[in-house]
Amino acid sequence: MERTFRQQLFFLVLCLSVLKGDSRYIENMLDLLDCSLTLTLPFHLSGCLDMIAVEGQFTFTAERPQLNCAAFFIAEPDEVISVDFGSVDIDCQGGDFIKVFDGWVMKGEKFPSSQDHPLPVYERYVDYCSSGSLRAVRSSQNVAMVFFRIHNAGSSFTLTMKKLINPFPCNIISQTPEGSFTMVIPQQHRNCSFSIIYPVEIQISEFSLGHRSSFPKVIGCLSL
Repeated sequence: MERTFRQQLFFLVLCLSVLKGDSRYIENMLDLLDCSLTLTLPFHLSGCLDMIAVEGQFTFTAERPQLNCAAFFIAEPDEVISVDFGSVDIDCQGGDFIKVFDGWVMKGEKFPSSQDHPLPVYERYVDYCSSGSLRAVRSSQNVAMVFFRIHNAGSSFTLTMKKLINPFPCNIISQTPEGSFTMVIPQQHRNCSFSIIYPVEIQISEFSLGHRSSFPKVIGCLSL
């Protein structure tokens, strides 16, 4: 399957998942997102909902009030994401905001879950307007998310997405329905998770957890 077509399918499933969500608090915004938009092109956010899988600088300029918007960032399994803010021209006092979430929100659920993520939920949200001189936010895994609300046409912001190597990936969302992946958590007591958005068969070639190494080799049709 061609990579571009696979990404389009991924984006479509993502939109449908978001719109079916029974979200709470800030996640309620996602029920109103416009999922008719195309994939993000480099250097420009195409609209109110985007998925970004390439490094680069991206600019969003509101042509009209945009009250319920988000950008999903995804990197390779062995990478984490850095979101660096550049020029920001929004009216924080007038109700505009930009918030970075360490992970994704889908189907009303957070990824990684509260049980799997090393930070409490309230620390995973970073608000540009309330943080003063915020310039960069780094994710704990290979996905991150930006919520934003802009009331005035002409308001804009610029951010740069960078991918950084993560030598010990723990929580992962896979971009592809095939491949080989490794999670190694040396001398850490924590939960890890691996999620795939496509229905697939998973074969575990090697598994070691303390003194226990027995585990089913094949797990049938699973998806995010």
